[in-house]
Amino acid sequence: MSETGGSKIRVTLRWLQILDKMEPFFKEKGEFAFLAKVSTDNHGGQVQETRIPRKGHYSVSDHPRWNRLNDLDKVIFEGEVTDHLKVEIQGTELDWLSANDLLELYSRTFEGPIADHIAQFEPGDEGSEDPENLSNWRLGYEIEAL
Repeated sequence: MSETGGSKIRVTLRWLQILDKMEPFFKEKGEFAFLAKVSTDNHGGQVQETRIPRKGHYSVSDHPRWNRLNDLDKVIFEGEVTDHLKVEIQGTELDWLSANDLLELYSRTFEGPIADHIAQFEPGDEGSEDPENLSNWRLGYEIEAL
């Protein structure tokens, strides 16, 4: 714990899984990019935004054998937090001839001592209403103490 009462943490996006490629049936893959926004109200407030991938896109199918991006290990936040952390990730299926399609927004706020939230978060770890199991995609990430 620091002099300000906070703890230094890191949030790392481990994997993503696409359940709907949001393309016509004849197109095998969708082109996806994600914007992660992680913020805290603590210590004057802090916001970190990360585009994943940094440039370009991921070509991903919604077929169960090819719809998961494993081993991403992208750090989306590193900083000092006491009792408030908000994780938001917006996925976009990029279209060239029409408007882009947005995946369901992932948003989760952690309140209370940050030490209580040091864990891995992924579908199935919190029952049927698990926030990491969205309607058209899933994600797994980790909050770790540094």
